[in-house]
Amino acid sequence: MRSEPAALVLVGPSGAGKTTIARRVVASRPDRFVFSVSATTRRPRAGEEHGREYLFVSRADFRAMVAGGELLEHAVVHGDYYGTPLASLRRAGRRAPVLDIDVQGAAQVLRHGVGACVIFIVPPDADAWIDRLDGRGTESPGRIVRRLRTSLGELGGASSFECFVVNDALDQTVADVLAHWRGAPPGRIGAPEAAVLCRDLEAGARAEIARLRALGGRAAAEGASDRADEAKVQDS
Repeated sequence: MRSEPAALVLVGPSGAGKTTIARRVVASRPDRFVFSVSATTRRPRAGEEHGREYLFVSRADFRAMVAGGELLEHAVVHGDYYGTPLASLRRAGRRAPVLDIDVQGAAQVLRHGVGACVIFIVPPDADAWIDRLDGRGTESPGRIVRRLRTSLGELGGASSFECFVVNDALDQTVADVLAHWRGAPPGRIGAPEAAVLCRDLEAGARAEIARLRALGGRAAAEGASDRADEAKVQDS
């Protein structure tokens, strides 16, 4: 009988629904899974709590965690630091931690060889995906531009993964994720189909970026400012 992986890792572009899926997986089997709370330097959104959605820390504290070897993986995303504290994995005990991370972080997890089941979550179509990003109500048009630009790189990196699940209906998505975990992939989508869908999503992202730019240039200008801030973070 196949032994279960040490961790379940959900990866994909912003707005793919990774966190919602992760929490539903944990709720379905709290005896088997535990949500891994990441550390981040971004500010909390409305309704978020320290220690529940994220560990909200300063950049100085995050750098200290990196220097002290306290993180399994870490990356700069949208100008802020994100990472998985090793302490949260140790607290999981016999349960499997469920990680909701970005493409950069997932690549680091794979390099560590921790025996993880890594699944790339694909939005069902560009319209639904962009509506989800816009519908958060917490981001300016410029920051949406920035998230879409980052997502273009993440979608381009999808080909480096082996398992894919389309998040078109939450219950089915969770069932597909658990099937992959058990080593019995549902076969609804493979790498070739995922590649086609990712190309459609990329086209939708570029069209939305162009639309936001056409609003008067404010979104594009803010997006350029944010990218400059991200470069400063990466150089610091």
